[in-house]
Amino acid sequence: MAVQTEIDLDRTIEISDAQVRAYQENGFLQVHNVLTPDEVEAVRADLADALAERKRLKEEGEKHGDNPFYRRVFVQEVNLWQTHAGVRRLTLSRRLGEIARRLVGVRKMRLWHDHALVKMPENSIASDWHQDWPYWPMNHLGALSCWMALDDVDMVNGCLQFVPKSFRWGIYPAIALGSGKKQLEQMLDEDHQAQFKPVAMPMKAGSCTFHDGLCFHYANPNLSDKPRRAIAIIYQPDGTGYRKKGHCVTDPLNLPDGAVLAGDTFPVVAEGEAFETTSYLDARPMLAEAAKINPGRQARMKEA
Repeated sequence: MAVQTEIDLDRTIEISDAQVRAYQENGFLQVHNVLTPDEVEAVRADLADALAERKRLKEEGEKHGDNPFYRRVFVQEVNLWQTHAGVRRLTLSRRLGEIARRLVGVRKMRLWHDHALVKMPENSIASDWHQDWPYWPMNHLGALSCWMALDDVDMVNGCLQFVPKSFRWGIYPAIALGSGKKQLEQMLDEDHQAQFKPVAMPMKAGSCTFHDGLCFHYANPNLSDKPRRAIAIIYQPDGTGYRKKGHCVTDPLNLPDGAVLAGDTFPVVAEGEAFETTSYLDARPMLAEAAKINPGRQARMKEA
């Protein structure tokens, strides 16, 4: 096992009102130097140890939410926090959880899951433009991801790119990531095509981005000669309800439709006073609207 370095990830950092407004307006925010260089080294060691441990468990026959399809895009492992104490320290840290809570504006924020993302240099392909939320079995909006860079990232090795304000464009169909068919772009409405102006987020290791689950994002292939390591931690506002659909996190739980995603599987990571603005909303009206609109979008995709 890796040697555990004593680091205090519950020490919070200040997020300004201007940063909150930028997130609420654009659907994403870059935050620099969230981890110190020593903390980055500790998290890298924890990640390597956790991935080796997960590999061993899989060889022994255990399953932890692996999806072979997505290995075409990157090496991914879900919920490492449940099996590795070092990763748990980062995933459940108040430093990151409080930023997420502040950006969304809710009183209490819970974990959805963590997600190790290692984009290898050999045979790397792009992570196609997509929204995260359609893959998640939730009936509320407001869930967001913290994408923590553990290596310096740029356009060469696969930094994230976002489309400002795209989280207000509604719920698009989930696509097959790694297909390379530009499915989401082909489904865009005409006015959204004109607004599709991506912004790249290069940054140093220890910096991160937060993005809303409906914000369009993408990562180009890793064209460097080294792996690109990152950990995504996904948060959900307290009170988020379960939407019955398949997902590796909730499938073993046998939850009834509408159940609140709470308990030990989805622990509280930050709690405080509610803020004036919030992104926590009932998604069911938007889902009903999407059910009417998306068949036409999918038809455009097939015609493209």
